[in-house]
Amino acid sequence: MLKTYLKSSILNRFIRDEKGTAAIEFAFIAPVMVVTYFGLASVSLLVSADRDVSHATSVTADLFTQSESLDGDDIEDIFNATLAVLGLTPTQAANVTIDVISYEMDGGGTLNEIGYTKLGSGFPSKFVPPNNISSSLINSTSGLVITRIEYEYVGSDYYKADLTRVVSSPTLSETFMLKPRKSTTIPFSSGGSSTVSCSLITVSGEPRASC
Repeated sequence: MLKTYLKSSILNRFIRDEKGTAAIEFAFIAPVMVVTYFGLASVSLLVSADRDVSHATSVTADLFTQSESLDGDDIEDIFNATLAVLGLTPTQAANVTIDVISYEMDGGGTLNEIGYTKLGSGFPSKFVPPNNISSSLINSTSGLVITRIEYEYVGSDYYKADLTRVVSSPTLSETFMLKPRKSTTIPFSSGGSSTVSCSLITVSGEPRASC
């Protein structure tokens, strides 16, 4: 009987003992809190990068439409301004594609490409306006400049692994269509061609365009 009582007493004390409860609860909650923190940080960085892409596309389109014509040097300067707005490392900038195409419309309503430039390897095809595009955007007296930026997002090394669990290989993109500001159309020129080729280089540790 004494043995039974002792066993019962020890068992009751063990059941009533709450020492270490907080540590056990923390052990269960901590992993969830850590994963939530890194997940929110990853999404926050992604949203910020998406805003940067939209802003950079707007700035690029605006700079292109402020000129009456553009050559390789002009386009190189604009692309370098775009890269500065994006604020990317050379590794991240390698995942960026910028392309700009300038159109005019003749009296018969036919669209003609009068300038094209591209930096990066994305956008396998050029942007072609639909046949029913509004005459308020492009007509025989006013051309149209279409600017696109695409960025295959590369986050911080601290959050990269966690981000892949939240979104799979996120690609951020934006398109702006603007009319010329100072002329009817904006032709591009480079060595007698309306196509200006550009490549990404690194200067003093910073990404730069070379056109």
